[in-house]
Amino acid sequence: MKKTLFALFLALGCVLPSCKTAALSQSGASVAPTRDPLPPECETLGLITGKGGGTFGGAYLSNEALIDYAMNDIRNKAADLGATHIRHDPPQLGMGEGTTTSVTITGTAYACPSSLPRSM
Repeated sequence: MKKTLFALFLALGCVLPSCKTAALSQSGASVAPTRDPLPPECETLGLITGKGGGTFGGAYLSNEALIDYAMNDIRNKAADLGATHIRHDPPQLGMGEGTTTSVTITGTAYACPSSLPRSM
């Protein structure tokens, strides 16, 4: 009974907005992430933030999964702006009661010429 309640709590925790597990959209998959500077011919589209995890359920996900979810979120948001590339900062891990529960990644979305490679 306790295991069933725990599983239900975990499932509900990740369904609630406080536990974000973004899937990479088709358009988000076309956005190239990089930490390197982009050439001046790329147009800056704006600053964006990607988030993964949350207070409920985030502690039950690995740090790698939380980072993946935050990266998916920021790439999806960049795609929504029409970006081809995102220059992002290192992931910031958030803690709750001694364990990582969330990840935030900030970055800048860019629209670059088609001649610039999508993998950097």
